[in-house]
Amino acid sequence: MTHLSAIYSKYLSSEKMLAVVSDEALIEKMIRFETSLASTQQKLGIIPSSAAEAVVQVLNTTKVKPTDLAEGTLRNGIPVIPLLAIFREKLSEDTKEFLHYGATSQDTLDTAQILVVSDAIRLLSKMLDDFKNNLEKLDKTYGVTRCMGRTRGQLAVPITFGLRINSWMQPVNRQQQRLKELSTRLLKVQMGGAAGDLSFFKTNGKGLLEELASQLGLASSTPWHSQRDVLAEFSNWLALTNGTVGKMGADILVMSQNEIGEVEELGDGGGKSSSMPHKNNPVLSEAMVALATLNASLQSRMLQALVHESERDATAWILEWETLRQMLLYTAASLSHAIKVSAEMKVHTETMEGNVSAFLTKNGK
Repeated sequence: MTHLSAIYSKYLSSEKMLAVVSDEALIEKMIRFETSLASTQQKLGIIPSSAAEAVVQVLNTTKVKPTDLAEGTLRNGIPVIPLLAIFREKLSEDTKEFLHYGATSQDTLDTAQILVVSDAIRLLSKMLDDFKNNLEKLDKTYGVTRCMGRTRGQLAVPITFGLRINSWMQPVNRQQQRLKELSTRLLKVQMGGAAGDLSFFKTNGKGLLEELASQLGLASSTPWHSQRDVLAEFSNWLALTNGTVGKMGADILVMSQNEIGEVEELGDGGGKSSSMPHKNNPVLSEAMVALATLNASLQSRMLQALVHESERDATAWILEWETLRQMLLYTAASLSHAIKVSAEMKVHTETMEGNVSAFLTKNGK
């Protein structure tokens, strides 16, 4: 979707999330890892203070653009190597070896990805809160209104609109709880060195992990180079969130049909038609349903990334890079639409009650 991203930046993507997962953001997070690594190693006496100060100075003052890393990534299969090469050019011969000291490229990129995810979680948490607040207001205003329940596409029995709103809101509550629980497993530093056993640092490994994690605002963890289950768990959470929002979208598509007429997606008018000016298409709800399907399919890629051979497997690792980024964009886009629709939906209470009365009359009740 690269060539259409500007067109769909508000409809099938999220400008706020795009800033969080951008190439520029990833570079900033990789530099943050390298800076914290040098500072931690200086504090623990692993590298000389003078070398650490020189490394940090270069890291903090050198500007790196995504285009600076493109050719090097093509040659090496990872952006960390060309990134480090840029910094090493600015370091003296006796300090170069202390940049990225004892680390491997996966340490840098995995930790950078987790830092990006941490920022994304803050944004998604705020969006979930806003969505839930809107649903609570919707329930308070219209919850007792009677409307027709529908099962398997057919009229069932009268219910309250609050019951349907509750079917949108309760999964949001559970998603909020799931996110809190999995965040403790997810937001952890990656630092294992060449083969993931920290052997380079001998007895300093545990202390290095704890101090590095503290500096980065992450939890300490034993290296997880080939253990990708928690990232798959998080991507499943993203797909679940999209599915939760998509359920509301699917309901609105039914309720907004002209023959039913219980709601309008947006009170000030929705999607227009190029040939039928009378139409008010529920285009945001359509996107919410489509985005749920898109993330459900992307989740299968993340599950395939679980199959890491031996101690490092780039074939599996590569699957995560664009997949997780795209899933974050789709989830944020869907929540953005859900927030707008839940705040601006026009509810036709008289039509709801009228549909109930017509059903009861027809069925002699």
